[in-house]
Amino acid sequence: MGDERTSLRTLDRWFNNLFDRNSVAFTTKLLDEMEEKWRLAAAARARYQLRARGKLVAAAGRNTVPVAPDDLDTLEDILATIQLPIGLLNMDYAGNNIRNISKAHDVMKGGKYDGKQRSELKLLGFMMEGELTQLGRRATSARTNASVARLWCEWLRQTPDERLEEFNQRLLVAKRVFQQFWLLKEEVREYFMANAESPANRRTLQTIELLCNASQVVQELSLSEIETLSGLLQSERVPEYIRKEVEKYFNNKGTRGWDTDDRRIVPLAWREAGRNLTAASPR
Repeated sequence: MGDERTSLRTLDRWFNNLFDRNSVAFTTKLLDEMEEKWRLAAAARARYQLRARGKLVAAAGRNTVPVAPDDLDTLEDILATIQLPIGLLNMDYAGNNIRNISKAHDVMKGGKYDGKQRSELKLLGFMMEGELTQLGRRATSARTNASVARLWCEWLRQTPDERLEEFNQRLLVAKRVFQQFWLLKEEVREYFMANAESPANRRTLQTIELLCNASQVVQELSLSEIETLSGLLQSERVPEYIRKEVEKYFNNKGTRGWDTDDRRIVPLAWREAGRNLTAASPR
């Protein structure tokens, strides 16, 4: 019995020493750090699953559904790569008044601005210190919404990020989102452009727009996989850290502006602006 007590005390000391040297206090801060590390690794996990399994879901027409827990895990990892704030595929980066191309163009052509209009035109780069910028003056003279969008996109592409931040930090989000759209699979882009003004396909279109805020892994998704992901966005599998933002998107920003053709005009203007700038660059 004596030897047994001695052994137990020795084991107890060994375990306590090992525990003290190899453990840390579990705090809220540590939990947040662990969640952040998990989120940062999400893209790698999703990419591995997509390539290892070849196909994310079993096709079932328009009502594609996940068929295995691993599919749901992969989809959840894809959602975890969404960057905040969420950006849109239009010109809605200012405020509630001037949130589409036509309104911005009309206000500038009118030549009279109240304080809110000046503020929102500034957030889009058309004004600075109460006066039209060079971009604003050129946009005022433009004849079509497509021309305004092209001028704006050329300005976004050419202007250094530090300068854009002087107008509006969300303009950097716009650049990221527009660029990502043109890196999606061709079938996804064609579907979006063909149906941008179709209320019947709104949920899938919103999901495509939302995924333009995610990592490069979404560039590997097919249209059917995105349709599956659209269904998941209505469940609790949306990572908690972005759940409120995703809900806010579908209840507010994501619902605005679909009654105009801005979501077709602006992405096309972004691509055209890139081509124009490339052609104008010295060889």
